[in-house]
Amino acid sequence: MLVRSMGELSASYDIGGMLLSSVGGALVPLSVLPGWVADVAPVSPGYWAAHGLRAALAGDSGTAAVACATLFVVAVVCATLSSVRLQGRGGRVVAL
Repeated sequence: MLVRSMGELSASYDIGGMLLSSVGGALVPLSVLPGWVADVAPVSPGYWAAHGLRAALAGDSGTAAVACATLFVVAVVCATLSSVRLQGRGGRVVAL
């Protein structure tokens, strides 16, 4: 919603996805990254996806459910922000 062309959208999507996945430990284990990354990692959806997958593979359904719930909340917040951004001044949806 903040970019003006498909090229800008593609670049921001790729860079943002790699950044969030890297910080979350989805691409590289958090143990090999600097210490501050482990503190910031829970902010990233990639962290919760990797954490939930590891928990599910280990049979820890409680931790997997918490990770899934966290990802659901992130999705709802992002969808809400997007829908607010798409609203026109008269409450009508803006055409893309």
